[in-house]
Amino acid sequence: MAFSSGDGFPCIVAEVGSYATKMGFAGEDYPRSFFRSTTAILREETNPPSAAIQKRSYDFFSRPLNPSENHDDGWEICNPIDETTGLVYDSAASGSRSTTTNTTTATAATCNESSMSSSSPLPNNDMCSYHPPLGECYTHFSNHIVHGYQSALCTESHTAPLMLVEKAYNPPPIRQKLMEILMEEHSVPATFFVRDAVCACYAVGRTTGTVIDMGHSGTVVTPVYDGFVETRGIRRSPVGGRIMGKMVLSHLDGLYRMKKTRLKYKSPVDYVMPLYQVRAEGNVARKEPFHGLARMDMARLCMESGAGAGVAGFGYVALHDLEDGEGGDGYHPQQQPSLQMESTNEMYQQYANAPKAPYKLPDGTIVDISQTKRFDVSELLFGKAGRSARIRKEAMEEAKKRLDGMIAEASEMNGTMESSQEGSTGQTNKGGVGITSEMDAILQIEEMAKRKKTAWGHAGDGDNSKKKVSLLASHQSLMRACAPYLQTSIGEFTASTLPSMICESAFLCDREQQSQLLGNAILCGGGACLATSVLSSSNATVNDGNAMPERIQLECEAILQAQTPGWKVKVLSPGIAERAICSWLGASILGSLGSFHEMWVTKAEYEEYGSAIVHRKCP
Repeated sequence: MAFSSGDGFPCIVAEVGSYATKMGFAGEDYPRSFFRSTTAILREETNPPSAAIQKRSYDFFSRPLNPSENHDDGWEICNPIDETTGLVYDSAASGSRSTTTNTTTATAATCNESSMSSSSPLPNNDMCSYHPPLGECYTHFSNHIVHGYQSALCTESHTAPLMLVEKAYNPPPIRQKLMEILMEEHSVPATFFVRDAVCACYAVGRTTGTVIDMGHSGTVVTPVYDGFVETRGIRRSPVGGRIMGKMVLSHLDGLYRMKKTRLKYKSPVDYVMPLYQVRAEGNVARKEPFHGLARMDMARLCMESGAGAGVAGFGYVALHDLEDGEGGDGYHPQQQPSLQMESTNEMYQQYANAPKAPYKLPDGTIVDISQTKRFDVSELLFGKAGRSARIRKEAMEEAKKRLDGMIAEASEMNGTMESSQEGSTGQTNKGGVGITSEMDAILQIEEMAKRKKTAWGHAGDGDNSKKKVSLLASHQSLMRACAPYLQTSIGEFTASTLPSMICESAFLCDREQQSQLLGNAILCGGGACLATSVLSSSNATVNDGNAMPERIQLECEAILQAQTPGWKVKVLSPGIAERAICSWLGASILGSLGSFHEMWVTKAEYEEYGSAIVHRKCP
């Protein structure tokens, strides 16, 4: 059914990512509303504790959330996107749910040392011990949509259709759930779900290509052919902007300690203090995870300035990878020839002797970051051996462990509900509702939750208890429906290098598709916005924004020479200013087409066919 707004009002384009949420009008070049997906929430103070959210804050990096008392007590951190799957999904085993700061000093210190410490750039569980009720991620998602409408768009959700950019591997149950939220809670007149990889192709004028999306929580390589995602070729790596930021932070801390020792600085801490701590009286640190997030934001600013990270020329090998030798990559079983090893050593020495990049820390200290330190960050994606390969492998194993825990949790809840239904005598009230079986089920779920140390909230009497039963049963059904897709359809985790992931993704598709997929590799995502190297291998200055695409192209062609000689790789990418919003930009182009009004899922169609209409009209 075609949809027409009547006055030609443009549709709204929304994308909720793991790092940022972007919303704006179709046809525009940049989203009007751009804010961090990680937010702070304050729950209502009741006895027993309530899960109801009293207040939200989208700006908590530069100052405490209780400025009058100079602390963050009672506030929690939340994000609707699960860091393991990249989906709007909630699980006690995911390790990315919201967390309270109402902990003891010992607990906060433990989180600081084990989770947010910059001494190890590996991704650990960034959260502490408290977990809110399951299913709350959809409440956060809904509030992000509302905040986007109110903060910059200055319109209501019922006035214009909404196009939602989703992950290429988003499972059907979650798609239906998001459709229900948009139609029931926000009353949008029409909506359409579009895959982020397809939108990235549209942003560079293509319908076929291999999309390399380097996001905050990981990197996803997705083949797209004629506007449709080839799900069998999706490859995922947990190495993204978060892990690279932790490495930048470890470099800054090391340089700060060296300068502090050499110049005999008097500082209360031996790490780089974020801006809020520099301004605070006595340099008092905030509780975790707010202190760790403020330090990670400082690392992000260092990377964006170009001083914290860079991309070396083709053939560069980091020292900590060179000492262990080449090999270990699936496409490079041979050892590197001695002549090429000498050339690699010469390239490393060339960059080691290059001028250092100065960077001013929040407290005014200026540190000089060597080019090799800058390149160590991007070598997490390209390094075939040594520390780079070890970090990728450990990150992959940690991500797989969390994913297996999520699948096991869904299976356990499924078994609990089935056993409760089989054991039920079918007792009903006068209205015919099976309250007894539902309450037995919820009691068993609560017992399982206590064993997992998961806070499901506290049931009240009457309507509150019935509402809690309904919400938990609904989320349990959603987790049960998602379990098969988490096992098979969200892409395989890999510890391969980025060029190997691209080639593997194309080789998993049909033979006749491979040349077109490799001839149109699209680079996008905030993690791909790295600064250029100072010098290329030919001692010439590299053009701004092209170092990453050029390195990927040459690395992929080197792999293909051993597999299919003669094939060429072409890497397409928007400018470095648009690279982080590439998917949103493609959706903006799609929504502005005059013929797109035939594609909308209207309110009438939703009421007639239900949320399953999303699978038929939004492939």
